[in-house]
Amino acid sequence: MNRNPVIPFLLIMLMGVGLIFFMSAHGANKAEEEGEGGAKTEQKFDAKTFAKDNCTSCHGQNLEGGMGPKLAGISDTEKAKKIIREGKGAMPAHDASKISDKDLDTLVKYLKEAK
Repeated sequence: MNRNPVIPFLLIMLMGVGLIFFMSAHGANKAEEEGEGGAKTEQKFDAKTFAKDNCTSCHGQNLEGGMGPKLAGISDTEKAKKIIREGKGAMPAHDASKISDKDLDTLVKYLKEAK
């Protein structure tokens, strides 16, 4: 019984070529996510998502107040910025590594306009 050695060779070659294409496509998608020189491109800040992820567990689903005070419709924006940055009581501080100054302004504006 002679087996043909060409068939296993062709199967291995096809798997290798397929793997190369798969890895190339994966690398191309990753390159699109990154900017020049491999640096991550800056994501647009979404205040609503940030508030949902970081505030609603204590301040209510609609920021109407809960364990923490009401945030929707805040009036003293400077006080709010200070509390967000430094924390107060059980509220944790959010330094510049968590939220940039520009994004903090956007968040406070969102809280002020929230109903």
